[in-house]
Amino acid sequence: MEVSTTQVPLWLSILFIISFATIPVLIISNAGKTAYEKANLNGSVIKKQITLFYWAYFLVVSLASLTGFFTVNALPPRMVAYVMVPLFLFYVLAVQKSRWFRIIFDNIKLDQLIFIHSFRFIGVFFFLAYAYGALPKQFAYIGGSGDIISAILVFPVILAIKKQKTYAKAMAIAWNIIGLLDIIFVISTAFIVTKAALETGNEGVAQFGTFPFSLIPAFAPATIVFLHLITFKKIKNYKFAPQEPLTA
Repeated sequence: MEVSTTQVPLWLSILFIISFATIPVLIISNAGKTAYEKANLNGSVIKKQITLFYWAYFLVVSLASLTGFFTVNALPPRMVAYVMVPLFLFYVLAVQKSRWFRIIFDNIKLDQLIFIHSFRFIGVFFFLAYAYGALPKQFAYIGGSGDIISAILVFPVILAIKKQKTYAKAMAIAWNIIGLLDIIFVISTAFIVTKAALETGNEGVAQFGTFPFSLIPAFAPATIVFLHLITFKKIKNYKFAPQEPLTA
């Protein structure tokens, strides 16, 4: 059986696998560990469980991707229908209602929650995939630039929160809206590009259904949207420095 792999150089696929299997997972699992330890619980256990979950999930997606199942252009895209939506529903209906998640959410600091989004620097791989002809220019530029900008903006927002600036809440809300709109725009663009591909017979974003780059749509959109939603809740309950009164 012919395996379905992303049409980029081998070195790029290896670099992507190493980066994607470590950076996002470690950032998320370390955040969980820190929150658990703040609650005087064993953080190492929850870190290991989160890590193993994502690695097992990546393995299942990788095996399905190698068969070429996700490369078929369809509306909705198979990656959305069979992976992205189920993962998001899992976050909302199972993870969010679990005891261990409540412990993490109650004990994680707002700046730590926002820092998780630094993994969005993986957006650079959109540009690398485009450079080797694996993605359409429009989709690569929208997806890559939006993620990188969202990741860069993480740091001034965190700094404002840590320094208890009076504008920290406004910055956090603005950043959260920008980051959420970005990922929604990326998903919408994927639908638009796929629709055009069906009409013209072009490949569209089919390469993002191949191994290993399929891990991006399988993991990032659902995870990012969920993170933004719980960040809104965290901002609402967070005690920011009082704003300075307006003077006449």
